Amino acid sequence: MDQDFWSEVNPQAADARSRGLLRPQPGDLPDLLGGWCGPRPLRISGGGTSSRAAATGQWTLDLRGSFEQIVWNPDDQTVRFGAGCRMGEVLEALLPHGRTIPTGLSGRPGSGYVLTGGMGPLSRRLGLAVDQVLAFSGVWGGGQPFALSRDLNQGTAEWRGLCGAAPFLAVVSELVLTTHPLEPLWIERSGGGPDQLVDRMAAAEAADSDRSLQWHWGADAELQFLWVSGAEQQGLERIDGLHQLPSLAPSPPGSPRLHGEVVGLLGGAGAEKWRPLVAGLRTLMAQRPHAGCNVACQQLGGATSRVPVETTSFVHRDAVWKPWITAVWPAGNLDARQKSLAWLEQVWQLLNPVCPGVHLAQIHDHLPFHHQELEQAFGAWLPRLRSLKARLDPEGNLPTL
Repeated sequence: MDQDFWSEVNPQAADARSRGLLRPQPGDLPDLLGGWCGPRPLRISGGGTSSRAAATGQWTLDLRGSFEQIVWNPDDQTVRFGAGCRMGEVLEALLPHGRTIPTGLSGRPGSGYVLTGGMGPLSRRLGLAVDQVLAFSGVWGGGQPFALSRDLNQGTAEWRGLCGAAPFLAVVSELVLTTHPLEPLWIERSGGGPDQLVDRMAAAEAADSDRSLQWHWGADAELQFLWVSGAEQQGLERIDGLHQLPSLAPSPPGSPRLHGEVVGLLGGAGAEKWRPLVAGLRTLMAQRPHAGCNVACQQLGGATSRVPVETTSFVHRDAVWKPWITAVWPAGNLDARQKSLAWLEQVWQLLNPVCPGVHLAQIHDHLPFHHQELEQAFGAWLPRLRSLKARLDPEGNLPTL
């Protein structure tokens, strides 16, 4: 069982010198957290895609196995699933019922995808994944069980904290999400040069919320564009839903054992603001220390902007673009790691004027820019979020804010 975990988890996490795995039953969580006296923080793994699903000298709480139930409720057309489920598994379970939820570009992430916001090709039409949550249950970092619902608890600090910052506050064991009709999508895949980037982004901003643009810049002068539309369009490829979404980009070339980090940014509308940055991006892409280093981006807006800022911990409701920067290096090569992370920070610095927000989909409490990420992710909400953590996780059993 342990070998299955380490073979499926993020390679960087798998290679960490972890203390080992904890696999409690749901009823054991309060005592485990309330009485925890081991190394802090505990690492939490649902889908296992994060580089911090395991860490040197720390224990990982593995939610796979005991928290993988998926229950469809036909009465209110909701889905209840355990935090050990991957998003692709939830999509597959909903297929026989003709329903879906707005997931991302990959089905591999676990419940952390939802708990940190959750963005994907349908976000402009349906909203963020976290906006679909109707109920949470789990245990606060200090060991107190909770069961919160949108009907009864929306507007409280606890509800807001769980909607976007849950990994710092609690071990969420189960979620209930509203679902949507499973409808066909139409996609268009194409390549293009950097000189086309701004014009395509401008066209995407002018499109209605039924369409979204994703792009990936890997090779020095070649971008991959992926349009996803909910409306039938002549010449576009039809797929049955997000479960059939093609990959945005190929796997990185080179060593089969790669480590990496990802930083997600957030910025508002105004594609033209990107035009002065393209030359700098082109230079940095030509200077990538590893062929797997890349920049990708997906479009937000529409439904994501209609939720009041104070409702969730995702405070960047004016965001229209989410670029994410991926730094990659051969496992165990510390010099290459340093160069790739330095390259990541250079790209971040270049994009920061147009994308001053951060989407904290992965925790980087082992990296020097962790506190900068927190400030840019949560803004003015951060001091109150820290006060909430001090009350709900006083011993710091979960990652620090």
